[in-house]
Amino acid sequence: MTSGLIQSIMLIVVIVLSLILSIFALIKARKEGFTRRLIAILVLALGLLFITYLAYNTSKIEPAGWAQILLMLGLVSVTGLYTLSTYKMAEEMANTRYDAFRPIIDIVEMPMEPKEIYKQAFEAKEGKFPEQLRCAFRNIGVGPAIGVSSFITVPSNGEQQPWDFGTIAVGDKTSEFRLSPQQIGGRMFLVAYYKDVYGRDIESRREVTLDKERHSWKIHPLEIQVRKITKEGAQQ
Repeated sequence: MTSGLIQSIMLIVVIVLSLILSIFALIKARKEGFTRRLIAILVLALGLLFITYLAYNTSKIEPAGWAQILLMLGLVSVTGLYTLSTYKMAEEMANTRYDAFRPIIDIVEMPMEPKEIYKQAFEAKEGKFPEQLRCAFRNIGVGPAIGVSSFITVPSNGEQQPWDFGTIAVGDKTSEFRLSPQQIGGRMFLVAYYKDVYGRDIESRREVTLDKERHSWKIHPLEIQVRKITKEGAQQ
């Protein structure tokens, strides 16, 4: 291959790659709105085209042309920084709006009867997680928790099944029930699933670990996970 042919192939590859990146970023932005990641991809694609243009035309550019190029780079940099700053401000405002109505379901462990304590102490000694724990859900957030659900143990047959608790208003608490720990990533958790008024999926969980020496289990601090809402309401 001659050097000219190699340069032509490289030019085509760079142009195609830049076009693919640009189209990908624009399609994603149309569906989800512009994010920092998409803006970075779009800038990278345009940067590749610009650098390639300079590499192939350096010897042909006059001093006045270089002045125009530097001016254009300065304007593009300022515009890019302004766009990122505007996006960050809008994102912070959206998060503030969401948090103003954000529910938080706390998983409250309720006292057990003596026979349950003895039974589960024996199971803990044997390294067995409890199949159920007496719990209640309390909304300690600032917005209603919609469609609260989890897995409970049915007293009549001891089976686990999904259960819908409906909407829990701010400050309200459910009656006592038997919550079934769920295995997530090799660990055991008490879990509550729900939505806020904006439709975001939220998950409250408390990890449950065994202490064989003390013949008991430990309920860890509350963890909250919120899935983000995109421009058109799709969640991440």
